Amino acid sequence: MKKLNLRDLNLSQSDINKFVNSSTDVERDSILFIDNVNVEKLDRNVNDALTKNAKKIFTSEKCNINNEKILKVSNYEEVLNQAYSYMCPDYQKKTYFGITGTNGKTTTGHYLEQILGNNTIFIGTNNENLFRDITKEKHLTSPKLFNILKFLGKPKNRTYENIILEASSHALDQERFKGIKFNTSGFTNLSRDHFDYHKNINKYFEAKLKLFSKNLSDKFVYFDSEWGNKVKENSIIPSFKIGNNNDSNLRILGEKLFPNISLKIQVNEVKHDINLNVTGPNFNLNFLLALSMAYFSEKLNIQNYDKNFKNIQNPKGRFEIINYKSNKIVVDYAHTPDAIKTTVDFVNQYFSNVIVVFGAGGDRDTEKRLLMGNATKNADQIIITNDNPRHEDPEKIANDILQGCEKEKTIVILDRKEAITYGINQLKDNSVLLVLGKGHEMHQEIKNKKINFNDFEYISDLLGDIN
Repeated sequence: MKKLNLRDLNLSQSDINKFVNSSTDVERDSILFIDNVNVEKLDRNVNDALTKNAKKIFTSEKCNINNEKILKVSNYEEVLNQAYSYMCPDYQKKTYFGITGTNGKTTTGHYLEQILGNNTIFIGTNNENLFRDITKEKHLTSPKLFNILKFLGKPKNRTYENIILEASSHALDQERFKGIKFNTSGFTNLSRDHFDYHKNINKYFEAKLKLFSKNLSDKFVYFDSEWGNKVKENSIIPSFKIGNNNDSNLRILGEKLFPNISLKIQVNEVKHDINLNVTGPNFNLNFLLALSMAYFSEKLNIQNYDKNFKNIQNPKGRFEIINYKSNKIVVDYAHTPDAIKTTVDFVNQYFSNVIVVFGAGGDRDTEKRLLMGNATKNADQIIITNDNPRHEDPEKIANDILQGCEKEKTIVILDRKEAITYGINQLKDNSVLLVLGKGHEMHQEIKNKKINFNDFEYISDLLGDIN
């Protein structure tokens, strides 16, 4: 087989508009770029594309299917990079920011997008709608680079100069970002998650660590913490530390976290007072990571960002607060043991009674469930309900969680609407109801069905009827 240069094919703009990277997206006259380490799967996808009348298929020499429409090349990665340049000619001139960690990626990315201001876009968990006309594939926290560049290459999106990406452990392990270089990356934290994929904390950490290699990032920002310092120890690229000590590149001098965040910091011997109109568990740290990534990327200095601070908002489904009489209802995406515990402990400082509604996802890490239950031990009342049970028995999931809860203050109500309604009815003066686990999600996955449901919308409608 031979090497190929796409420029020799005289591709038209119409051809470029039909570039796809999955047999799922193939329509008549599509041009498919596809490869897979699993040869059986590769052959199956190529056959699928032929059945759908693809115009041309570029693949590697591993493919066993022969057809005049198939071009097997020895330099597939090079051909794929050429396709990137066709879809988004200036993609290598843009500034990329990558954020990884177990919790806080979305909030950090959302803050960074608002700090950098115009010509900036954040692509992550909450941005499913961005890719509806790009791919039919299931939305990923970290989409394929192919689809990201296809999106950025659209005329309406070409003004974006700063691209912020959530870098999930799955994406890093599967090398989805191969082809770009992050100017500045950030590490939030690490705790148990995705063990159904990574098996243990060390393999999970190794996947996260890939973001901080010289192949993917120029430099990175981290916290003076156990896992943050481990990233520093295992990386050879330049880094910047956030912490309380004198040797921190961004030093935290003081902070107030509720009802709004106020911070005193020092960077390069200069002190700054920052006031935000948001609150939430560790959201001060999410903000400081975002600010540090912006600052150490050398895009602008802190004074240039000041005007953007006062308008910063939390992302949808991240500590969204609803006022109800003298109480608060909080919708949050917290779905790991660490995130649940952190959220419960945070509100415990400010409210006399804490009620938690939450569940666990089906077809996922089952050992995490007991730990999720245990994470609610500082709540006053616990309501276990459905999250996304998928194909599992909801009662079994609830029982798995229950093993970690204090049973005398726990009730199981599998219907999520009924559970939330019950929780609201338990609110007393200066109480808070935490509705955790689904955050921004707009549906529940039960058996093979997706049922429209959003916690915040349901609560808002319910309170509207009550009031």
